[in-house]
Amino acid sequence: MPSLPSDHSRSLELRRSYYPFLLGFIAISFQILILREFEASLLANELVYGLVLAFWLLGSSLGSWLVKKNIPARFSPSGLYYSVLILFVILLVWLRFFRPLAGYLPAEAAGLFPVLIISFLISIFLSFPLGALFVANVHWSDGQLLRVYQMESLGSAAGGLVVYLFLIPYFSNWQAAAVVILLISLAIALVSSSWKTRATGFFVCLLALSLWLFDFPSQKVTWQPFELLASRDSIYSRLQVIKSEEQYSFYSNSLLVFNYPDPQIAEDLVCFSVLQRPKAKNILLIGGGLNGSLELLLACPEVEVDYVELDPEIIELTRYYLPQAAAVLTDPRITTYIEDGRHFIRRTDHRYQVIISNLPEPSSAQINRFYTVEFFALVKEKLLPDGVFSFIVPSSENYISSEQAELLASLYYSLKSIFSIVRVIPGDSNIFLASEGPIDDSDEILSQRWQQTELKTVFFRPEFLRSRLNPAKKQYLMDSIRAVERPRLNYDNHPISYFFSAVLWSKQFRGSELKVLSQLNKIRTFWLFDFPLIILLLTMLVLSLKKKASSAIYLLPLWLMGFTTMVTEVGLILAFQSKLGFIYARISLLFTMFMFGLYLGSKLAQKLKKTDSLKLLMAIQAGLVLLLVLSRLGLSSEIEAIYYFLLLMMGILGGAIFSTSNVLLLNLRASYGLGYALDLFGSFLGALLASSIFIPLLGLNLLFYLLIIMNSFGFIYLLVINFSR
Repeated sequence: MPSLPSDHSRSLELRRSYYPFLLGFIAISFQILILREFEASLLANELVYGLVLAFWLLGSSLGSWLVKKNIPARFSPSGLYYSVLILFVILLVWLRFFRPLAGYLPAEAAGLFPVLIISFLISIFLSFPLGALFVANVHWSDGQLLRVYQMESLGSAAGGLVVYLFLIPYFSNWQAAAVVILLISLAIALVSSSWKTRATGFFVCLLALSLWLFDFPSQKVTWQPFELLASRDSIYSRLQVIKSEEQYSFYSNSLLVFNYPDPQIAEDLVCFSVLQRPKAKNILLIGGGLNGSLELLLACPEVEVDYVELDPEIIELTRYYLPQAAAVLTDPRITTYIEDGRHFIRRTDHRYQVIISNLPEPSSAQINRFYTVEFFALVKEKLLPDGVFSFIVPSSENYISSEQAELLASLYYSLKSIFSIVRVIPGDSNIFLASEGPIDDSDEILSQRWQQTELKTVFFRPEFLRSRLNPAKKQYLMDSIRAVERPRLNYDNHPISYFFSAVLWSKQFRGSELKVLSQLNKIRTFWLFDFPLIILLLTMLVLSLKKKASSAIYLLPLWLMGFTTMVTEVGLILAFQSKLGFIYARISLLFTMFMFGLYLGSKLAQKLKKTDSLKLLMAIQAGLVLLLVLSRLGLSSEIEAIYYFLLLMMGILGGAIFSTSNVLLLNLRASYGLGYALDLFGSFLGALLASSIFIPLLGLNLLFYLLIIMNSFGFIYLLVINFSR
């Protein structure tokens, strides 16, 4: 029972706004925390994020479509909300223990289909009741659909801000989840005086407390038989320190950052680069310097090193567990910068003789931005005229598969489009060297230079170089790269290398992952660009020829709006990541701007209710086309505020279209959940296709042209409907 009399106007007003607000707060908080847990536990990349987000939207769509009218009457709001909180705890625990339960070793990559299954089940189980609760809230509010939509959007904006400002910077993922659950439980208790409700709330609070207390112990279990020394959730990733006998391993989101000691990788990275310019005095190292690379660099006489590391927590953990490795940072010849490597290169005035990128392979769009044509061009600007740039990519010394060759060819020709001279050193790790000056890759010259330096190495020695730099091995590697018939360059807005990495990743599994991704790689542009336009045009033609007004006429703009806003949101977020590089520190704020825009757009459309709804819908659709044009122009911007503005405006127009279309729809058909479900179904398709297919294969530029044309068709369609009324 409510704390105020049920017939009290304040109580009625409170309940009509309160629960929809809590629903939005829950939905956005859970969505962000689930995505971060996927990222940390399952080595998730953008392909997995797209699946999780898509299935989440599908579940919400089904929940709002299938819910029956008698559900709100049979259950209390507090009971349904508490059930969702309990379900969230169960699914978080399941997600964390999925790897050991499925038989995977710690840090072992799971196959695409196991990840697909768990992302489907977790997203559906959690989002289905949230979608059903939307319709239930509409019934509890006596059919005030737009009011519920507005308060849910406002709650989502508030939830995103709370997660961004107060939870992610200070708490681990499970601790943040515990705080959200406690806040929601207390909020429900405030409007209820029922002892059953409060008893249930107390039980839910105990569950939240258990999440907090068993966060680190649960991680130790998942890392067995290895010893987990520490785990820390930073704003960028989950960092974990593992000890195995005398070796320490640092992981970021279950992906190896570096081992210590690991002399072979450090020597490969440093020696092949530095021996191109043995007298180099200005060197830039991006990432991974604490594996022994910095010590090797300091062996060069009179050298000064700028070392860039994104996450300060890596350095802090190294200082605590490996003080001997972190001691090198106190050397006056090393200047450490804590920031994104690409941002540092863009802003620095220094020019270097050697620039070394020691980052993981481009297995995600986040890392891929350090392997693009645009990044290589930035590097060239910061090199001295004969400076050398290098990076390292895992490979195979004796066999290059066709999938590996496609990835290497993409990187090689992207680098070759910027630098005149590019060499690739064969081995278990391929070392790319690029310069406008000479590059030597003969074992005689490199051995001679090594003997003239003070580099003290174990693996980089003349006897090993003769085998590694054998002319036959170098020729085999280059023949494999040149055998790729149509190598595709890797751009910020067309991140094809990370798709090739996904194809290569799928090769290690015995399932159908490789076949699926290989077939996707063969899809022609016609099926991604022309075919969707033809289908949309035919659908609009059929609907516009209907003489009798039906709900189907107004469902199409809702679907198109859901699809467009989600694809645009994903596209802008990836563009933000490519240009600015700290997406996971900002993703909550980006979501918040979009959700707040939905609230503002719905309120604005409601204030214009005296305007002809169809004409208003036409005006909004025209505004959406214009905004898509601006978004296409903004994809290359390096100004952070532009992305927030575009997402806010996209939310405003999306909220306005939702409100206006539902007014037209409800005049023809009294179905509270149908319009919301179709909007979410369009968003589901957008999320599913955007990150996994459209962006890597079509590219952001062509994708936004597709959206502009689709929504121009949408405007023409509404124009025809208006004239035929």
